[in-house]
Amino acid sequence: MTATLWTLSAALGIGKRPELIAIVGGGGKSSLMFALAAELPGRVVMTTTTRIFAAQMNHAPTVIYENDLASLGDALDAHGRCLVVGHVEGDKAVGVDPELPARLLARTDVDYVLVEADGSRMRPVKAPAEHEPVIPPGTTLLVPVAGIDALEDIIEDVAHRPENVRRIANEDRPEAVSDQRLIVDDRLTSAGLARLLAHPSGGLKDAPDTARIVPLLNKVETAERLAAAREVAGRLLREPRVARVILGALRKDAPAREVWRRVTAVVMAAGTSSRMGHNKLLLPWGDSAVLERTLGNVVLSCVTGMITVVGHEREATEPIAVRYGPTTINQDYANGMLSSVQTAVRALPSEVEAALVVLGDQPLVGPDILDKVLTAYAENPHGLVAPTFQGRRGNPVIIDRRYFAELLALPASAAPRFLLQKYPDDLLLVDVKSDVILHDLDRPEDYERLRPKTGEIGLTA
Repeated sequence: MTATLWTLSAALGIGKRPELIAIVGGGGKSSLMFALAAELPGRVVMTTTTRIFAAQMNHAPTVIYENDLASLGDALDAHGRCLVVGHVEGDKAVGVDPELPARLLARTDVDYVLVEADGSRMRPVKAPAEHEPVIPPGTTLLVPVAGIDALEDIIEDVAHRPENVRRIANEDRPEAVSDQRLIVDDRLTSAGLARLLAHPSGGLKDAPDTARIVPLLNKVETAERLAAAREVAGRLLREPRVARVILGALRKDAPAREVWRRVTAVVMAAGTSSRMGHNKLLLPWGDSAVLERTLGNVVLSCVTGMITVVGHEREATEPIAVRYGPTTINQDYANGMLSSVQTAVRALPSEVEAALVVLGDQPLVGPDILDKVLTAYAENPHGLVAPTFQGRRGNPVIIDRRYFAELLALPASAAPRFLLQKYPDDLLLVDVKSDVILHDLDRPEDYERLRPKTGEIGLTA
């Protein structure tokens, strides 16, 4: 199937249930609110708990004032969406009572409430003051916004409340990030921007415990900004509270460019290697073993997690695997690969949105190919992704969580590719320039043909 574009609602993970969505952080909040409201089905109320420019009221088909909500139902009947504000003072529309958004969502004639809950004086980033943001009770989705152009100039020029930005970046950091430079020459680095967005005094300040967190990186309009935004997204996904990260350009026709989600590589290392005659994963591969090279390639990719499924001769394979990440044991490994995929899927935490199924005997599939498949999944809302070479489909394959239940229900006689065959309209095929995706090490002649020769040690495709 050809690629399709993300909608903002799909990128944010908004379904058909009522939502109270609060938008905080840097510049782009109003643009996001108006663009999302125009896209959502049903009846949508836009509002603010702080202030917005009065001129922005023109982006709404109609405006209702907090002290006179009697006409709200008629306005929604006529237009499907409307803006509710307190009153107008000069060039600003004053925000509503923070308790009002939840009351509005409780109405039977309102499906979604979108709230601009922060101010930034149009700067790409901000760190809130003590009284900010004003997140309404009952918020189900919190969207911290930042412009990726915040990396391109000194903090004083790109940040609202720059002193707070520097404080967050310079305070004691967890050991895991203590060696990262968050500010260089008074400019935020990618690590610094990610820390600001995910910090409890920054983008997550006053975040409700039950709200989903989906940061949006705005102004991703060039290849250089895209590369920087991907790095920020990868760091943000290390924060347990962050569900996914949107890379976009809100003033473009396609405002959501990529959505980076938690994808765990599930590495198949439980099989009996019956056609090889002995455990192929333990065969030498350059200066390591087949399995170790495969795992090393996965670690170098942008996948957000990894789990290795062991079974046959696990006393030999598990010591290799645990050096790279957690393992799980497939007691039914003799039943074939499907049982290993099912074992891995059962072990995945609920926040993981997809599995990247990696064959342990494909050491030639390097991190470049893995990243191409992962990037295709980020660029498109498809639930199945597979690489192809000259029209032939290969591995690894991404399977979205929407198919996990059906995958777990497959009989032992089936294979994971059954899903790819059953749902061709949701399968995105990604062309790659190497045939290594087609080759594994099933037989001795495969190993002899593909293994590194003298002078090739340490190389992957």
